[in-house]
Amino acid sequence: MPYIRCFIALSLMLVLQGCDQRPVETMLERYSNRVANSLDSEAQLDLEGPLELPTYPRRRERIRPVTDLRQGLLEVLKLRHCQLIQLVAERNSSLGKVMPPSRQLVYEIQFLSRLNQCRQSLPSQTDKKLIQQLDEIYRIKKQSFEAALWNGIFTSEAMERNFSPSEPALPLEGDGGFSQSRQALEALNRVAELNNIVHNQAQWDEPDNLDQLEPHYQALSTLRYGSRWLRSLSLLTSTLNHTASVIEQRLRQRPLCYNQRATPAALIVKNVFNKYYAGELQPYMAKVDRHGQAWLSLNRRLLANFNHIPATMQQYQALMLTTESPFWQHYIEARNRHTQAWQQLLTQCNLMPNGGSSS
Repeated sequence: MPYIRCFIALSLMLVLQGCDQRPVETMLERYSNRVANSLDSEAQLDLEGPLELPTYPRRRERIRPVTDLRQGLLEVLKLRHCQLIQLVAERNSSLGKVMPPSRQLVYEIQFLSRLNQCRQSLPSQTDKKLIQQLDEIYRIKKQSFEAALWNGIFTSEAMERNFSPSEPALPLEGDGGFSQSRQALEALNRVAELNNIVHNQAQWDEPDNLDQLEPHYQALSTLRYGSRWLRSLSLLTSTLNHTASVIEQRLRQRPLCYNQRATPAALIVKNVFNKYYAGELQPYMAKVDRHGQAWLSLNRRLLANFNHIPATMQQYQALMLTTESPFWQHYIEARNRHTQAWQQLLTQCNLMPNGGSSS
């Protein structure tokens, strides 16, 4: 059912966008080109081309090796101890051997948690050889637990689709799946925090609602908020830089106003500013900015739970997934440049709104 709800939500967003298959690009082009026309510039914005974004690392570059238990140690678990017989049997079944990463993640957590509880509760007169064997099993599984957590999250198809480069920009209305994607990342963060807990606490419990992780994976897979946000921010960066260039070029050529006295041409420019920037672009940009910072923070927290991150993922994170990354900083630079260009233009004509910023 959660999967169906996600699909319906995405379908409704597409329907609400109407016949225009690229509503965001249309809005951005309309804004920038209206500015250019009002300043007698022929520099028209065209966002039709493909985006040049770094691709998400391939699965074989993200996966981490996990140590398997030797058969002799597994035989210990097939006894009556630890109530792990059914869990191990499910994992070794034909279906268990092709578990998706999300289910493997749940298995690894449940296995280690129940094994630890079993070891902690064994009476002192228990056979020492059995205790040694259980300790060895726990040591091996604990040693590879971080890799198992990593693979369960970052090799999943849901995470790949969440960073697919082929998705459209976020819609003009609504949150574009941000709320459900945030909940999914928060759930994965709670799971990933086990990495530190397992290695630093003798007694610990598996998270509540562990079996309810699948809807969160489905939300990431279906809504693909990350992919859509990355596209939106890239489009905004291009639009802001292009529009700033148009304004800067006009300011270099000749003043729009003299002695801070607004001309009829300046009033047309101000009307474009009010209608297309303040009325259309700015609300969309504010939403993408605000939600994007929260989304980046959740991704940074998620990755911070791991002591070892594959090199390709480190590179991708540095390029794309922090507010210090070049991707975000290019947007900030474009936003500031765009703001300064408008401030200079409107100040020249004494048309700055309430003496404030246009950002």
